[in-house]
Amino acid sequence: MAEQDAIPVRVSQVLLIDGEDQQYIQLQEVLPEESDRTPRVLTMVIGRGEAREISRLLRQVPSLRPLTHELLESILEKLGGELREVVIHDLKEHTFFAELRIDHQGGSLAVDCRPSDAVALSLLASKPIFATEKVLASPPAD
Repeated sequence: MAEQDAIPVRVSQVLLIDGEDQQYIQLQEVLPEESDRTPRVLTMVIGRGEAREISRLLRQVPSLRPLTHELLESILEKLGGELREVVIHDLKEHTFFAELRIDHQGGSLAVDCRPSDAVALSLLASKPIFATEKVLASPPAD
């Protein structure tokens, strides 16, 4: 299970901007149906290739060749591991930090990962994404 202050989020939008290197992804807090408050949104700057790939995964368009996150999923499977969840856990100097939480041989591993790669892998593997309260409470991206 995610750490205690980790809140479930989902990809709500990928902003693709033609001619720009910086693209944006938005993760929206998942609230219970009975909640009357507005979900918080976390905006992260990511690269063009990563944004296109996340967009492709959201549209469920197959890739012609395995990409890095597909390779990682295959390696995990061959080694007997399984992605359990992704946690975006920190923000330092405008840089987000994420971990892949992996179940392996009856134990659990945490592997540092770029958030964009973690999101892509979670979408591919249909696994949950969490963000810590610290990250969700951070000011919006520039």
